[in-house]
Amino acid sequence: MTEKSTDFSDNASSSAGAMFDDSLRQKSKSSLGWTVTKALSDQVFSLVIFIMLARLLTKEEIGIFAMVYVFSEVGRILATGGLVQLIARAKKIDNLQINTIFWTNMGIAFVYVGLIWVIAPLLAALLNQPGLTDPLRILSLALPINALGASHFALRLREFGHKTVAVRSILAGIIGGTTAVVAAMSGWGIWSLVVQRCVTEAVSTILAWTSYRWVPRLQFDWMQAKQNFAFTSNLTIAQLIFLMLVRVQDLLIGASLGAAAVGIYRVAWRSTEMFAAAAIQPFSAVGLQIYSRLQDNPVAMKQAYKAMLGVCAGLSFPALVGFGVIAPDLVPLVFGWKWQAAGELAQVFAFMAIPYTLNFFASPVLSAVGNSHRQRTLAITQLVVTLTLTLIALPYGLTAVAIAYVVRSYLTLPLQIYFLKEASGIGSRTTFDAVKAPFLASTLMGVLLWTTLEIFADDQTLSWVKLIGAITAAALFYIAILLAISSTYRRFIADVLPPKELSPHA
Repeated sequence: MTEKSTDFSDNASSSAGAMFDDSLRQKSKSSLGWTVTKALSDQVFSLVIFIMLARLLTKEEIGIFAMVYVFSEVGRILATGGLVQLIARAKKIDNLQINTIFWTNMGIAFVYVGLIWVIAPLLAALLNQPGLTDPLRILSLALPINALGASHFALRLREFGHKTVAVRSILAGIIGGTTAVVAAMSGWGIWSLVVQRCVTEAVSTILAWTSYRWVPRLQFDWMQAKQNFAFTSNLTIAQLIFLMLVRVQDLLIGASLGAAAVGIYRVAWRSTEMFAAAAIQPFSAVGLQIYSRLQDNPVAMKQAYKAMLGVCAGLSFPALVGFGVIAPDLVPLVFGWKWQAAGELAQVFAFMAIPYTLNFFASPVLSAVGNSHRQRTLAITQLVVTLTLTLIALPYGLTAVAIAYVVRSYLTLPLQIYFLKEASGIGSRTTFDAVKAPFLASTLMGVLLWTTLEIFADDQTLSWVKLIGAITAAALFYIAILLAISSTYRRFIADVLPPKELSPHA
């Protein structure tokens, strides 16, 4: 295994005032294509695995793991937080910087593991969940494994190596997921979820080293480490707070309503997230690389932002609206009737279509232009409002907690749009123009789908045939409305379709 060149920069990324030109467009399309492939494959396989595990495991087991996962993710962010953004945004990266990042991440990961092994019983007692201690300790061992391959993946993504990353991510997910299902069928309970995470991280790290053949050296520079921390500290804090935005409710629900309630809440959120993630995350992941190269050209960045947000909203809005309509019937039909309450909660989460989508685009832009302090301020504001509304809602049950989270997302949306304008010059008008057509078409589609299901249901449980028929009709209606009201999407479809060949007799 030979070492990569010490000069990690490329001419395109270091030239001032980069343009959203044909070269970058081509890289973007290729990377986006493979990122979409990865996201779709991940989501499809992850959905299958999640469905099987939800049927095999109890609400309590899934709930306890959801709480354990919070602390595992905290460690991952501390160890590798800001890494991808730092490597993607830097105009030039040398071996000393990469080695310093690598060993810093490994050191933080091992320190966090030691801390978790000491305080795990205290955390279990604090959350009133005695079964949390051992899974938390074992799951923490996945953190050094993740840190071992994080630098390699970040370097590969910097070179728009999304194809390689996609293939390896899919393979790691398949191996880890299959292991989890076999373990659950063997009666391992919550440990099947712990094994899944550890196996997935191990396979992913092995493949990361083979995808980017760079071998770390025993190099470390304290000055370089301080510079890295100066850039990544705000990003790391922002990532931790954004994690807690979604996961702090799991901890509060677990402490107040029990592990089973956490399981219901997590299945509701995860099922909603799956329908949106495949449509949003590919654009968000590739967006960071694109915006970083356009950070010196605000006009080109605005153009790229509007184009990508428009396409993403065209996919995510109907996915979330449509899922919201059918969630009470679909979730128990797919996951089992013990999760019927999760279907009702998922319907509430679907109302987050607008802020959920926009949130995935504001963060990469703020990272690309170096305004991580705004990310931190936004994240803190969102977390404080989430905590406040959740504590108020908890005495009224899970549905009230879900409503509180949706209300929070809309209350803090104006601040996010304001920060985006201040940092990059991308105003609310640009965002509105990008999402107005998908929003209108999705709303009309939702009304049609709801009406159709009311007719088909006839006070009985929906069958798969009726459900698929209603969804197909709604999707065709949405496409027709979107193309009718928006010339932008008509041009997009025209660009995607192959050109017609002229008849030789013409």
